[in-house]
Amino acid sequence: MAQKENPFEYHDEKLGVKIKYLTSDRCCKESLKFISYKAINQRMNSKTQPEKQLRRASLGFDALVEFDSLIQEWRDALVFKFGKPVEKIRASFFEKHYISDRKAFDFFAAHRYGDDDTKKLPPEAIELYTYNASMLNTILEVRQKRKLYAKSLGLTGQFDIWQSLSNDVNAFQQVNHDLPTTKDSLRHKVNRYIKERYSSIISKKYGSRNAAKVKDDEQLALIEILLGKHQNLNNEQIVRHYNDVAGVIGWKPIDAGVIAHKRKELDLYVFAGQHGETDLMHKKHMQIKRSKPSAAMLFWTMDGWDAELLYQKTGVNKDGNSVTTYHNRLTVVMIVDPYNYYIVGYAIGEKETPKLIRQALKNALKHTEDLFGAKYKPYQLQTDHYQIKNLRPTYEGTTVHFTPAKVKNSKSKVIEPFFDKFNEKHFQEQMVLNWSGHNVTAKGENQVNDDYLSKHRHLFPDKEGCMKQILKAIETDRSQKVEAFVESFTAFEDKTEMTINQFLRTYGQTTGYTNKMQGDGLTPTIEGQKKFYDSFDMDFRKYMHEDWMVFYDTNDLSQILVSNAKGRDGRLVEEIGTMEFILTEKYIQPMALYDQEKGDAQQRQLVYDYNRRMDNEIILRGVQQREVLEDLFDKHPRLDTLKKLMIPDSLGQHKDQKSSERLETATKRIAAKQEKREKVLEESSWQEIQTNYLKDKVNLNKYTNL
Repeated sequence: MAQKENPFEYHDEKLGVKIKYLTSDRCCKESLKFISYKAINQRMNSKTQPEKQLRRASLGFDALVEFDSLIQEWRDALVFKFGKPVEKIRASFFEKHYISDRKAFDFFAAHRYGDDDTKKLPPEAIELYTYNASMLNTILEVRQKRKLYAKSLGLTGQFDIWQSLSNDVNAFQQVNHDLPTTKDSLRHKVNRYIKERYSSIISKKYGSRNAAKVKDDEQLALIEILLGKHQNLNNEQIVRHYNDVAGVIGWKPIDAGVIAHKRKELDLYVFAGQHGETDLMHKKHMQIKRSKPSAAMLFWTMDGWDAELLYQKTGVNKDGNSVTTYHNRLTVVMIVDPYNYYIVGYAIGEKETPKLIRQALKNALKHTEDLFGAKYKPYQLQTDHYQIKNLRPTYEGTTVHFTPAKVKNSKSKVIEPFFDKFNEKHFQEQMVLNWSGHNVTAKGENQVNDDYLSKHRHLFPDKEGCMKQILKAIETDRSQKVEAFVESFTAFEDKTEMTINQFLRTYGQTTGYTNKMQGDGLTPTIEGQKKFYDSFDMDFRKYMHEDWMVFYDTNDLSQILVSNAKGRDGRLVEEIGTMEFILTEKYIQPMALYDQEKGDAQQRQLVYDYNRRMDNEIILRGVQQREVLEDLFDKHPRLDTLKKLMIPDSLGQHKDQKSSERLETATKRIAAKQEKREKVLEESSWQEIQTNYLKDKVNLNKYTNL
């Protein structure tokens, strides 16, 4: 009977395939697209092809290519044709590394137990425990080498190493041991052995009295201090330190089993020393359970999130060569309302910065204006402590109550679990090509296929395309929740509106210069363009002598906030801040009649009315002041000459009236004349208004950029 062909051969502990079985004239023509002998050799010598040469051909030995480097189609065809390769390499590999542990024998032979520590282990127990220790040592060594091997092949997360080790242990019959036969029990046994070493092998019936060796407060205190050291000493190390002290004082020595028992008993008290205050807070402290807000806009929480989306970016390296990278990710600062986890605001950038945070908050406030018709403050805002000294004024200006989360207490920030759900819902479930997986601390089985990402990296979007992906996800998420969010806030009565003054004070930019009010208004230069602003507030005209600093929003230049300040040669020195006004951008009137539109006359009339009110206020104030002086001069007749010089009437005449009644008559006459003029204007046609307007002495140059 002819011997069955076998293309497989192990070499250097790796599975290989004889090259002659990969050629098109040797096997599987009908089902496998194999190539020529020459071509497969060329592929192995090329750095761009996956095939790896395992052994060159020589006298008596076939050339081998590594089985795991072949494409899946070829591997499947070989297994179908010749059967699965025999995996006898694992048992021999384990046997090769097995060494009997002499130190373990000495440890178990010296072990004592019982009330007076005089009982020894029976010989059969010493032999069994020594074999167990030797096997466990071999498992640790084989596991480490097998991990490195799997990593070199890119099989991390796909290779069940504990099943492999369990197979080795069950197949190894050269010594008598009683290690667990299942992989989970074996893993538990090995992990306990790593912590407690030889003591973990001894049965409780031979070691249960060891803890009695530690009785005094001093002994307990020493063990507790050693357990709580930040170096995280293992049981054997603590035993050595303890026994050094015990030898000097006269205490009985202990072994690792005692420390293992005390480690569990004292866990609460030594945990912070071993793991730090943050882990103590998260894992041991009692946690507060909170309910979500009862209405929208009661609570905002914000944080930065590194979006799990990769994009490609091309730049120039230090050598002047164009280089494209594919691992780039954007940062999204999100503001979320936990009422229904509605995304109120956001900003996207390359990294989290104070500027990006302010952009997100500004975006949130403007979004409230889109939803509710005005900007509204949240009742409470929660943030982390990043740049808090710099950002605190912004936070406090944005909300009624600013409550930063406790340092390193991530559990108090409900936004972090929201990021996970958002990422899963809008990117993972939608099977977005450039999705990079969950955060780096997530389990390997939940991550994406790195090989697939690498092969398709050229299809990744650029930065702008990646931003569009994020924006689409945000808008989709908003659309599913906005109705309930708006309905809740509309029904809520205790709203806090953010005034335009507060908004510009908190989020406005400044020009760095001061401006004085002129007849044509305040004319700051904003981002290189001269703008014209004015106010219908009569009080503003009283302070034309002041220097003003300007706060503006680049997204809306229709209004600015001005505050009095000190300036030097036009440059801002410091804000005084005792007065502030909101100015609106001036309405620009067309110079030519032909260019005028319907709303122009209305805007002019607003100016006429304002100037008329100003004139009346000036006249009435003059009347009042003259009345005050009239009384003064009446009390002092010798001032009659000075009286004629200082108190002219409203028509510019020297005041020769002897009573306030005549002054009142003159005032009424002026008012009647003014009223008559207004009536004529109202009855005039639109064309007459234009003509009258042109006759007025107005300097049009002040309102145009000539």
